[in-house]
Amino acid sequence: MSYLVLARKWRPQVFEDVIGQRHVSQTLQNAITSKRVAHAYLFSGPRGVGKTTVARIFAKALNCLNGPAPVPCNECQICRDITRSSSVDVLEIDGASNTGVDSIRELRETVKYLPSMGRYRIYIIDEVHMLSNNAFNALLKTLEEPPAHTIFMFATTEPHKIPNTILSRCQRFDFKRIPLKDVQTQLRHIAASEGIDISDTAIFLLANESEGSMRDSQSLLDQVISFSGSKISDEDVMNALGIMDRKLLFQFADSIIKRDDETVLNLIENIYNFGYDLKRFCQSLLEYFRNLVVIKTVKDGKDVLDVPDIEILELQKLAKDTSFLNLQMLFNILYRGFEDVSRSALPRFIFEMTALRMTHIDSSESLTDIIKKLDTLSSGSTGKEEQKVKGNNNLADVVSDMPYSSSNKEISVFGFKSSGSSSDLWKKLVAFIKKKKPALASHLEFAVPDVINEKDISVRVKDGHYYTYLVNNKDNFSKLCEEFFGKQMVIEIRAGKDENETVSAKNETMEDPIIKDALKIFGGRIV
Repeated sequence: MSYLVLARKWRPQVFEDVIGQRHVSQTLQNAITSKRVAHAYLFSGPRGVGKTTVARIFAKALNCLNGPAPVPCNECQICRDITRSSSVDVLEIDGASNTGVDSIRELRETVKYLPSMGRYRIYIIDEVHMLSNNAFNALLKTLEEPPAHTIFMFATTEPHKIPNTILSRCQRFDFKRIPLKDVQTQLRHIAASEGIDISDTAIFLLANESEGSMRDSQSLLDQVISFSGSKISDEDVMNALGIMDRKLLFQFADSIIKRDDETVLNLIENIYNFGYDLKRFCQSLLEYFRNLVVIKTVKDGKDVLDVPDIEILELQKLAKDTSFLNLQMLFNILYRGFEDVSRSALPRFIFEMTALRMTHIDSSESLTDIIKKLDTLSSGSTGKEEQKVKGNNNLADVVSDMPYSSSNKEISVFGFKSSGSSSDLWKKLVAFIKKKKPALASHLEFAVPDVINEKDISVRVKDGHYYTYLVNNKDNFSKLCEEFFGKQMVIEIRAGKDENETVSAKNETMEDPIIKDALKIFGGRIV
């Protein structure tokens, strides 16, 4: 007999064996017990988490000769046929290879036939989102009112591609990624049952590489067994699958925190020569620094992080040597570098520059000090010499990667400030006028409110057509304002600076070093 891969050999045959999807298993079992079985089900979720497996188990539970029962016997002829995918009453259809309307028309002709042996004729359509729009439309009527002996079960990884008309006719179950610890537990059980000696770290590497997919983890275990035999070490897993050594992440993070440029560049050289994908390494490093931030925040990371205990100790050791703010800045720099590495045709160069930038940040300039400088600016200080930043020549590197925050203050090229409440009131006024006089409202959108209080409205607009139009229609504007506020208002329309002056003022503002720092910290813009 040919070899049966682990993913098929250890495929669950009853609901209790399905891992990580208790919310689905329990609901379907209760539906059988209470005789509330629907005519159409949609199972959605990531790959390898049990969608098609649950559909098969459900089909067995419904058609079992000893059922319908929440637990199929797996001994009768019907159960065995479904397990072997040879049942004439349970048809598995690949949606990816039967996308056309003709395939659905053939299906519509077969649903009228009664089941041969079981109670139901069940159609399991995998990757149903691959069907064409015409195919979905052809399925609508049958799906809405199928024969009493017909049940549809759809499986998909992309439910957003399925028309709402189909979704509304199905009971939908969203499958979750299987937790890392559950994957590790199952892999240990499989390894022990197969007589495989494997280390805990190797189990973690396999589970982590599978990204929550039980089928993927079992396939990876199969591959490693073929590589190393019945005794599997950490190195065997890394060599067989090309997985990066987690110790390399510790060395890299340690060198970054210690600002050891030479070691950092040597590590990148080794990573590149070994053939690791730099994007993938950068992603793993990003996760590592995220774990460092978590360790720095919580007392015990074991309940928060799905990593081996030895790695928890390494993270705690590194976190002691740096501050929370510094770790956040390092994470922000690395995140932006990861985006650049992902898009670049020269990922190594980008990653090297990102790493060097991380080693050269200076967190001695606290966030409080930077905010004080910004407060000095907002109070009106304009002296060039007073605005120089002392002690840190690389402030731009620091402030550009500070955690993002927002400011309610707006720097206007007209020289006035508009509060949030006045701005909101102005928007409501323009919206009101738009209903009455759309043309007037369209011109007011180019005006900026200078003053809006209980009796005065002063707006400023650039010289030219818009200013002339508003002046000529001042009476209409005044009447609408009176209608909006419920009393007579004093209206003033003033001309703003011309375009050249505005650009000049904006450029002059942009050259101010404190303004530059403010924009980098808060991610703002000159308006």
